[in-house]
Amino acid sequence: MAQQTRLAARVVLVDPSDAVLLLRSHDPTLDNAPQWWHVPGGGLDEGESAEQAAVREVFEEVGYRLPDPGPAVATRWASFTYLGCTFWQFETFFVARVLNRLEVDSSSWTDIERRSILGWAWWTVPELRATEQTVYPKRLAGLIDGWLRSGPPAGPIWL
Repeated sequence: MAQQTRLAARVVLVDPSDAVLLLRSHDPTLDNAPQWWHVPGGGLDEGESAEQAAVREVFEEVGYRLPDPGPAVATRWASFTYLGCTFWQFETFFVARVLNRLEVDSSSWTDIERRSILGWAWWTVPELRATEQTVYPKRLAGLIDGWLRSGPPAGPIWL
């Protein structure tokens, strides 16, 4: 199985009611593939900064032109298998407030996004804490709760 190391940017979009937008995905190449929820984002293009990728990915996956991703609030290494490839991915997370609850516009989705993204929903912190569904990153509810109470950290925290 092929292995790939890559950089990625992810954006936690928070609406006025403090709910967070999550996408529901699966690996379309697997029969009976497990499903998971995640914040928008993806790999950096060559020469692109994490901030630039965050803005681009939110537009591509959500259809929203994010004016500024703000400062990086968290980082992590994630290892996963997707489309027959094992990824070792360094992710930088941003948190951004939106002025209203957005409807996802899928018109800029790639073919693979059309096959792998199954839906989307706005989740509250209590809903995230109560769910038995898979949500990435795993500590998302606690992170969002902390950000809402105290604001973003002075520098990125390690997940």
